[in-house]
Formats: sequence, C-alpha cells, structure tokens
Amino acid sequence: MLNLEYLKNLNEQQKKAVYYLDGPLLIVAGAGSGKTKVLTSKIAHIIKQKIAYPNQIIAVTFTNKAAKEMQNRVSAILKKEAIGLSWLGTFHSISAKLLRKHAPAVGLRANFSIIDQDDQVRLIKNICKAENIDIKKISPKYILSFIDNWKNKGWYPENVILKKKEILEKGFLSIYKIYQNKLIDLNACDFSDLILHTVKIFEKHPDISKLY
Repeated sequence: MLNLEYLKNLNEQQKKAVYYLDGPLLIVAGAGSGKTKVLTSKIAHIIKQKIAYPNQIIAVTFTNKAAKEMQNRVSAILKKEAIGLSWLGTFHSISAKLLRKHAPAVGLRANFSIIDQDDQVRLIKNICKAENIDIKKISPKYILSFIDNWKNKGWYPENVILKKKEILEKGFLSIYKIYQNKLIDLNACDFSDLILHTVKIFEKHPDISKLY
C-alpha cells in the first residue's frame, strides 16, 4: 500500500475504505469513530492520485458546521490542490448552487430568493384569505406541514394522489397548487424547493444531467 502522509493516522480498516474505488461503499460506524476523517482522506487520495479533478467530486452532509469541518480538513491536506473543490456542502447549499445554474428549467430566474418560514406563513395566510379559508380554524403552519411533507416526498402538486376520504387534504392540495404558482410568480422558492426543484431538473432534463 502507498505510504502517504494523510493516511498515517488511519487504522487498517479506514485505509481500506480510502483505497476502495470500485463502486459504492457504505461505512457504518459510531459517533467519533473517524467517519469524517475517512471521507476527507478519501477525497484527498482521489485528487492526489489524479483519479478525478477537484470540481468532479461532490461531498454532501446535513449541517453547515459539518460541511465547514469537511472543507477545512480537505484544505489542510491538499493545500493549493483544494482549489476548485466547489461541491462540498450541505444538501441544500449544493442544491441551491445547482438550481441557480439551471433555474429556467423550473420556471425561475437565477436571482431567485429563498423565503423563510415567516414568509411562507404570510403567503399561506394571504392565499387562505383570498380563498375564504378561516385561518382561526386551520393554522397556516399546519397547512405548510402537509405541503412540506409532499415536497419531501418529491411531489409537485400534480404528483399528489389522494384517496376519496382525504377531504381535508384535498383542500390543502388546492392551496399547495396556488402556493407553488405564487412562488414562481415571485421568483422565489422555499427551503424544500431547493432539493425538490433540483431533483426534478435532473429527472426531466437529461441534457442537464449529462453535464454532471
């Protein structure tokens, strides 16, 4: 095996994970066992061995803190070679970057805004008012929980299929349709849209998928 500086603090199992490049690899380990160390070492190894360029590697995590930690560790190993490693981040930050590149594919412009929960609630309130829905009986946040759940399942309004007995949900679906159209009109998206739109772009536009 190669005797490289960034591999010296890894145990044998961790080194095997770094060297393995023949397909998907699942690492199951407890907290504090060195998963991030293995991941960052693997990224460094791929670049050091000229297996891929920095801009050909994507590494995602859930939190900004973890993403920053990952970036710092890789940069510490690679130094100048880390330049161009632009696809390390959270699921949402990477999706936002992709979405800004291909916004027209989902009816947006590249300078779209990302609304927060307060903006979402205000928009739902305005829709409910226009549709004569009493928000004292049905909370806008409750309606948003259904919309967010549908989006997390990868469903635009036209993808949602409801059973006949789901009367309440049918009303929420109507609001979802209006809500989504309003967002497009405002050149905006909510947090869940970042991933939903990006997934739909890759599903519906093979020409864009081929770029990656």
